[in-house]
Amino acid sequence: MLESVRHLDQVAREWNVNPEDVLLIALNASGARSPLTKPRMRFRLRLDSRPDTPLFLILSLGREDSPFELDEYELRLNGEKVGEVDGIEDDDAVLGYWRNGTKMLTLNSNARSQCTGCVFCPNTLEDASDPKIKALDLPGYLGALATNSGMEDLSAVETVTVCTGCFLYEHLALDHLAEVRAAMGQNGCTGTLHFLSSVLSSNEGMDAAAGLGPFHLTLTAECFTERRQILKESKAKLTPAEMTAALGRAKQRGITTDFTYIVGLDPIEDAIEHLKDFVSVTTAFPRFQTYQAHNAFMDVYRTPGSDTIEWHLTMRRHLEELFAPTGLRPQWWQNYRSPWCFTFAREELTGAKI
Repeated sequence: MLESVRHLDQVAREWNVNPEDVLLIALNASGARSPLTKPRMRFRLRLDSRPDTPLFLILSLGREDSPFELDEYELRLNGEKVGEVDGIEDDDAVLGYWRNGTKMLTLNSNARSQCTGCVFCPNTLEDASDPKIKALDLPGYLGALATNSGMEDLSAVETVTVCTGCFLYEHLALDHLAEVRAAMGQNGCTGTLHFLSSVLSSNEGMDAAAGLGPFHLTLTAECFTERRQILKESKAKLTPAEMTAALGRAKQRGITTDFTYIVGLDPIEDAIEHLKDFVSVTTAFPRFQTYQAHNAFMDVYRTPGSDTIEWHLTMRRHLEELFAPTGLRPQWWQNYRSPWCFTFAREELTGAKI
């Protein structure tokens, strides 16, 4: 992927991409060798080239073939220090956590660690610390979270995201989302209710979701080829045409729309052929995530060529060509595996990184 810091700088010059973005793409795709004993950790990183900008990452460790090495203090590329590390935590499935300061709250409120369906997902590597929150506990949990974060209530929170893979049916998801909205209201939050899922798709479901508004749907598309082999049934059964139709229904009802997509599972030609149909039904920047293979078994799902930095930069350029004209832009705090951190289509990206 990258042989050295000198190789990193050479690739950055040849592709006219800032070296930090090249490094972060390679790091996410490669994982790291580490003396730490957990298979996956979350941490803060300050790159030596941009020490004033702390980044947050979640990374697979134990990759003995990686050019990167990470310990409790620093990140190295083939022995040469490139950044400082702190705040290391086990990436267990916690009940809730903040992004973008305390403006966005993510909830794993339906036992995320019980969902082990998709081959790229790290849940099977995590310790479970997310027992399902009963409906009557949600208001209390949100209130306690506000208090523990030094807030009187959640009135300043802009978005509450329900991020879970454990809803088998649309009506079960909608019932839970209604409970979350009620709990938000009891804690002073009138912000956007954001849902990542593949189960919300029908006209009736979109009507109900719009009634919970403001509402944001992120459809978990993930990939287009080998869907039956890679994805759990509730995702795999949706065709690309059905996914764009669902997003179209949501957009017609004033729901904010985007999707998740794992970069590195599909050949570039197949990916772009389908992704171009998503542009017109997407109103927020999609969550393109660099594929992280946590072990040798997961490596077999990489599409040929995606073990090179040139493949990833080619894909990045194609995605920029698709979405640059929309005016939508990525934000690192929304997606710690993004192909973009500091620039997009040669344009500087501003905003929080944590």
